[in-house]
Amino acid sequence: MIFYILIYLSIIFLIYTNALTDAPNAISTLVGTKVMSFKKAAIWSAFFNVLGIIFMCFVSLSVANTITEMVSFTNKIQGLCIVFSGIIATIIFANTSMFFGIPTSETHAIVAGLTGAILATGGIEKVSIDAWSKIGIGLFFSIVGTFFITKIFYSMLKNKHSLEKNRFIQILSSLGVSFMHGAQDGQKFIGILIVFYCVMNGFVIPKEVLPEDCIWIIVVTCIIMFIGVSTGGRRIVETLGNDLTVLNRKNAVISDISTVFILLVSSINGLPVSTSHVKTVSIISSTEEKVNFDKFFDIVKAWFFTFPVCIGLAFWIMKFLMRIYMV
Repeated sequence: MIFYILIYLSIIFLIYTNALTDAPNAISTLVGTKVMSFKKAAIWSAFFNVLGIIFMCFVSLSVANTITEMVSFTNKIQGLCIVFSGIIATIIFANTSMFFGIPTSETHAIVAGLTGAILATGGIEKVSIDAWSKIGIGLFFSIVGTFFITKIFYSMLKNKHSLEKNRFIQILSSLGVSFMHGAQDGQKFIGILIVFYCVMNGFVIPKEVLPEDCIWIIVVTCIIMFIGVSTGGRRIVETLGNDLTVLNRKNAVISDISTVFILLVSSINGLPVSTSHVKTVSIISSTEEKVNFDKFFDIVKAWFFTFPVCIGLAFWIMKFLMRIYMV
């Protein structure tokens, strides 16, 4: 029972960590252009994250379904150990990166963590190729797709001088990113909680998640996401909003619109993508100012190391748990 409680608390902490390290990307341009204070922007962002979670749950839970596909196990204890190992690896990596103010992807961290834990149980044949193919497509789309989409929006809107003066448009576009962060990332944690609930109760993990079957999971995710987004992430905001480059209000709106578009398309098609990746690329692609490439490469290095570090951490955590529980 203690192990079950520990796993559940670790999932809650993971959702909170995501809210601290990933959700702040949504308000980075809003705060960076001094349209709104960090504290006020964080509260509004938290509210729109919750709206995004609720909305997308009743439109499409395809991202949650992709996450549930990741987990393969032979017995209850093994399944719980896999979930726990993946989560702990993600928490360690995400909080270490946050300490240095570097935005990372909990999406890729949790996928890598679950994969590392599964590899520890018996080889690569247990890893879901279908789920990983969606991760790969999502990674490509979130970087290359964002670059081209942002350039398209930039060419369409660069002469719209009203974007520089209309404060409301920037607030709306930034809160749109918060809405889509909830819609995209909220589903990932709903998927993790569903896996935990099914494993703990000996149920078969469903191939298709239905919102009416997981109302309490949606509610828990919304509450924790709201608390996390509204209370932290200032260093991430400073990195993207101030340290990476200088944005004017027009470029900030273009960055936000591009991010909303990419996250919406990805969520509808069940592609787990990183808000960090999308937001960072959209900021760089929308600015005419000099980019701090030292800071950018620090971010890219964190992206690159996410997979091997989280796979390795989860692998050895799982090996340790297998010796304790003899699975």
